[in-house]
Amino acid sequence: MDKEREPAKFQLAPYNRDLSDDVLLGDLLAVAQKLGKDYVTKVEYDKLGRLCASTLQNRFGSWCKAHELAGLRKIRHFDATAEDCINDLKLIAVKLGKTTLSSSEYRPNGRYSIELIARRCGSFKAALEQAGLTLSPKFHETLTDEELFENLEHLWEALGRQPTKNDYLKPLSRYSCAPYIRRFGSYRKALEAFAASSESESPSQGNEGLKVTVVCSIYAPSQIRHKTSRNVSWRLRFLVMRRDNFMCRLCGVSPALKPGTLLVVDHIEPWDSGGETEMENLQTLCEPCNGGKSNLPLMEC
Repeated sequence: MDKEREPAKFQLAPYNRDLSDDVLLGDLLAVAQKLGKDYVTKVEYDKLGRLCASTLQNRFGSWCKAHELAGLRKIRHFDATAEDCINDLKLIAVKLGKTTLSSSEYRPNGRYSIELIARRCGSFKAALEQAGLTLSPKFHETLTDEELFENLEHLWEALGRQPTKNDYLKPLSRYSCAPYIRRFGSYRKALEAFAASSESESPSQGNEGLKVTVVCSIYAPSQIRHKTSRNVSWRLRFLVMRRDNFMCRLCGVSPALKPGTLLVVDHIEPWDSGGETEMENLQTLCEPCNGGKSNLPLMEC
C-alpha cells in the first residue's frame, strides 16, 4: 500500500519590512567585511547581500545614510572630488587587470557615474589620462553632433519609435547612450537637440506659392539644371520618414511591424527627370519597393 503523500510545505521567505534596522545594517556591514572595503556599491550588495540595495535605501532614506548608520565610510557621490574619481578609475583598472578602461567596463564596477567623472575632470578621456590609463579602442574621441544625430536617426528608423537608453546596442547603434549624455547633459536634452535640428530642415514656408517647373525626362540629365542637391540630408530624411510614420508608402511595411526592414527616401519624380530634393517630392519606401520603382515616375510603376 502506497504511503500517503504528505502535503507540500510552502514556506515564505521572511518579509523584509519586518526585519529590524540592526539586521539590515548588519548585513550591509557583513558584505563590506567580505569585500574588505569600507564602502559597498549597490551592484556589489545586490550580488552578495541577503536583501537588495533598494530595500536598505528605502528604509534609511538613501544609500549614503545606510552606510553612515552601519559605521562605514560616508560618501555622497555629488561631493566626490576629481581625485576621488581618478583614484576609483585606478582601483577598477587594477581590479580588472587592465591598463585601459571603457565606459561600459567601468560603469558596472565603478563607484561613480561616467557623467560625474566627466564633470569633475573635464571629460572621461581626461580622467583616464590623469589616472595614467590608456584610452580604450572603443572610445569615440571626436564624435560630432552630426555623427551622434545620424546614429540616433538610424536607430529611430530601425525601431520605428523613439529610442530609449536601453536601445543603444550593436548592431543597431554604433554608440552607447553615454556620448549623448556627456555631450548634451542628459538623454532628454539630446533628444530635444535632435528634434530641434531636424525641425531646422523643414521646408521654407515662404515658397508655398512658388511653382516649380518639372523638366520632362526627354532631356538628358546633363541638360537638367537642379536647384537642390541629389543627396538627401539626414535631417530631411528623418522629417520625411516621420511624416510617413516610418512606413513604406507603397506596401505599408515598417521596422516596427517587420523587424529588419530597411527604409530609404525616394524621389517621387525621379532626379533624372528633373525631380528636386524637396519635402513634397520625397517619400519613404522599403528597399524592395525602392528597387522595383528605380528611376521610374510613380504613375508608371
